[in-house]
Amino acid sequence: MLFHIREYFLYFLHKEDQHSLHSPYYFNLYKDLKSYLKENKSGNPQIEKVRKKFLSSSQEILRTDYGAGSRWSRGQKQKVATIAKHVSTPLKFSLIYQFLCKLSPANTVLELGTSLGINTAYLATVSKGILYSYEGDPILAGLAREHLSKESHINFVTGNLNETLKISLSVLKSIDFVLMDANHRYEPTLDYFKQIVPKLHSESILVIADIHWSKQMKKAWQEIKNHPSVTGSIDFFECGVLFFGKHGLRNDYILEI
Repeated sequence: MLFHIREYFLYFLHKEDQHSLHSPYYFNLYKDLKSYLKENKSGNPQIEKVRKKFLSSSQEILRTDYGAGSRWSRGQKQKVATIAKHVSTPLKFSLIYQFLCKLSPANTVLELGTSLGINTAYLATVSKGILYSYEGDPILAGLAREHLSKESHINFVTGNLNETLKISLSVLKSIDFVLMDANHRYEPTLDYFKQIVPKLHSESILVIADIHWSKQMKKAWQEIKNHPSVTGSIDFFECGVLFFGKHGLRNDYILEI
């Protein structure tokens, strides 16, 4: 927790606004994103109804966690409402992910970490092809499937991501958008990226959640954003965004949102 607080202080000192964006591509992206957040500040009514249902749920489940664990709970038995409060992405970032997915071709979309399926629902509304959503915890995956059962273009993949991701990637030719929100450890995060990056192209966008969550995640973010295939990045503190197209000179921004 102290690391996270320190990281936010550093982010606060270094964050910039639109006046620092000299690239027309990033200037327009940032301007359009802020407009998108303003226009959709209440979110999707149907999806937010599901979020509220989870937040008020008294159901308890036994968690299966293949990742780095949690800062707020050490027990295997957890309340769905607590998971919805502490694990589910805040509305603002669900909308950011949706906007960025929409900015890509969005024909093949990967979400690493389904959780309760709130982000999945937001991504599904803008995905034009198949949305592959991966979750290690079968009970969480089941809860997500329940409220997304009518979305036939979502392919839910349950199991250890270290095994399931390789299987999917072996049959995918290209990937347009990726949201990585799973495991939260250095080596797995780096490994997932290395597996995915050969499938990316100039219009692809990859988002990594919780890049300042721990020293391991910060290290992974620093290494990944310096990968030769990455042509630009944006640090929004809660997530990092990577670009792979030629949008002028290399740019790495730390932006307030």
